[in-house]
Amino acid sequence: MLSDRIPPENAGGAEKVAWTFAQGLALRGHDVTVLAATSSAAFTDERSGIPVHHIHARWRPRFTAYWSLYHPGVAAQVAAKLDALRPELVLAFNVHTGLTYHSLTLAKRRGIPVIHHLQDAMTFTYGKLVHFATPEARCPIESEQYRLPPLYNLRTYRLRFNPLRNVVIRRVLGGVDRLTCSSAALRDAIVANGGRAPDVVHPGVDPAALDTTPEHVAALRARLGLDGCRVILVAGRLTPLKGSVQLLRAVQRIFPDRPDARLLILTRALPEQQGLTDDTFRDVLPQIVMGGWLEGETLAAAYHLADAVAAPSICLDVFPTVNLEAMAAGKPVVATCFGGSPEAVADSATGHIVQPFDIAALSGSLAALLDDPERAAAMGAAGRGRFTEGFTAQHAAARMDAVCRSTVSGN
Repeated sequence: MLSDRIPPENAGGAEKVAWTFAQGLALRGHDVTVLAATSSAAFTDERSGIPVHHIHARWRPRFTAYWSLYHPGVAAQVAAKLDALRPELVLAFNVHTGLTYHSLTLAKRRGIPVIHHLQDAMTFTYGKLVHFATPEARCPIESEQYRLPPLYNLRTYRLRFNPLRNVVIRRVLGGVDRLTCSSAALRDAIVANGGRAPDVVHPGVDPAALDTTPEHVAALRARLGLDGCRVILVAGRLTPLKGSVQLLRAVQRIFPDRPDARLLILTRALPEQQGLTDDTFRDVLPQIVMGGWLEGETLAAAYHLADAVAAPSICLDVFPTVNLEAMAAGKPVVATCFGGSPEAVADSATGHIVQPFDIAALSGSLAALLDDPERAAAMGAAGRGRFTEGFTAQHAAARMDAVCRSTVSGN
């Protein structure tokens, strides 16, 4: 398995998804070895019984549009690992910040079947897909809304633009055996921009990771000063693309009439790094609680103490695992219509899907969950049921296992 980064060195959503698939496939009987990249010296170790080989890959970010296609030092290391390991199959996740797209070509040259699982829009643009996410955007999103305007990459990325980048990527992807991706929304965006249609394989999360005890929840609530409070949870750094401005405008409508309401943000980032100290939002700052970076059972406890979970991104948020974690904890979600959230969150049943620029809808959905705990609990229970029926890590591994076996058999 190829993945630019994996936990714990990098614990972002894409990295956690890749590692969860690795663990799930290993549990289903596959002999999994992971090849990842590091900006430090190369090293090899074992995690959860899975051998992990880190190769050295480092370049200046401004040249990523070039080095992500081919890097001679990286190519030599990847080739050596493929020759030594002689895998029956290569399952590649993100390869655009370390391992390079050429790693897929190296595998194909050795006669190894290759599956590439796409987790973002980087096959046709250079960052988050944001151009379509506007106050005027129609929800639900239609595929043509994802199409980039003419010369968008050149105008947006200027000196970082590489005119051959997308041509090379498309050629490489045309040569792999199977393409999969994390959501139908990403598939539609890829096809709208001239790419080959991948099969959708939704990720999952381990339900046991969201287990905790009432005592642990009570202890965390007391530590964070949330006794007697109604809580909206944001599990991660609140950034502009994650809908920070929209969410803060929403709580400005919610908080004045609800002095016991709190916005709990789980991140290491300081308030000033997230725009929370901007004069525009100083009025709600006393009701914002910074929970820090939480892991394990403490993270599970944070979900369980929440009344609602907010995920109002204003970009193509491919398939946020925050939604799945909330559902696993039995909590309703108010999520963006941009991206894959509607594929997990059933609108008005397990939460609410909103156009995040519609502040009235966003604030109204959150306020309704705070004000009606019985309705919130019912939605959370429905979400838990939906999660256990199709979005666990075990379900995801079974879906990917089927793709892997059919690819190796040539079907």
